[in-house]
Amino acid sequence: MKKEFLADVLATVSRCFVVLIVIVLVGIACSGIRVVKSGEVALVLRFGKLVGDTAEEQIHKPGLLFCFPYFIDEVVTVPIDSVLQQTVSTHYSDSEIVNRHTCGYVITGDQNIALISASVKYVISDPVAYTLNVNRADDIIHACLSNAMLEQAAKTAVDDILTAGKEAYATEVFASSQAKLDQAALGISLQALELTNVSMPEEVREVYEQVNAATVKASTLLEEAQQYRNTWIPYAESVANTVLNSATGNYAEAISAATSDLAEFYGVLEEYKAAPDVVRARVYNTKMSIVMSKIGKVRLVDDGNSKIFLDVGADTME
Repeated sequence: MKKEFLADVLATVSRCFVVLIVIVLVGIACSGIRVVKSGEVALVLRFGKLVGDTAEEQIHKPGLLFCFPYFIDEVVTVPIDSVLQQTVSTHYSDSEIVNRHTCGYVITGDQNIALISASVKYVISDPVAYTLNVNRADDIIHACLSNAMLEQAAKTAVDDILTAGKEAYATEVFASSQAKLDQAALGISLQALELTNVSMPEEVREVYEQVNAATVKASTLLEEAQQYRNTWIPYAESVANTVLNSATGNYAEAISAATSDLAEFYGVLEEYKAAPDVVRARVYNTKMSIVMSKIGKVRLVDDGNSKIFLDVGADTME
């Protein structure tokens, strides 16, 4: 009886063990079936080596992926359609820069200190290079951006970084960072770079803001002065041209009249040389005719008063 019981137990255990083995084998076999989600691609590493000789063979698009069990093949998924974002605050501090080892900053080209933090967006442009060459992508991107920020700050004046040249500084940092990533063949493409915080250290921030306000005011006054100049100088030039043109016209008229009178005088002079008496009488009669044409009324006094009153228009000649 006891032997039969032991035989039944042993048979039951054997069947359970066989079922367990089958389940494990099925589980191992099914572990090679993967689902690649939309927006991702998958790469298969077989014993650590990339499977496939061409990009089409290496990169697997969304859908079901059949490969060997996990201890043979490792499936790495890469989000190629996602825009990833990361901040770089190595060179920024909200507190006073008392301990230079714990507070970040950059040294500018004119030997000043500036505090800068940035936000960068990037995508994975080459899944193969990214999978094979990148380990801890956040640290790599952070290092590239931080290094580029230091390099470009050393070439730029602090006023340019803080004011009008901030966009140019960001553009140079973006280009330099991308060049470093491309040189390392990491398969990462930067999409946008934004300087989120740009300021002076707390110790000198108030003084700098005062200087900056004075600079802005000076620029405003200069712009107003230029506008005033651009308005009134053309007006003054227009008035001057009008006066000059009028004077030129009057000058021409005066010269013409003088020339005419001079020609008339020389003409009379030649006639006078030929017949003095005749010319003298003619000129006298002509002038008297002009004078008499201007006389309005003549009043004669008969009581022995020798005065003669001539009423010439609005004026009275005695």
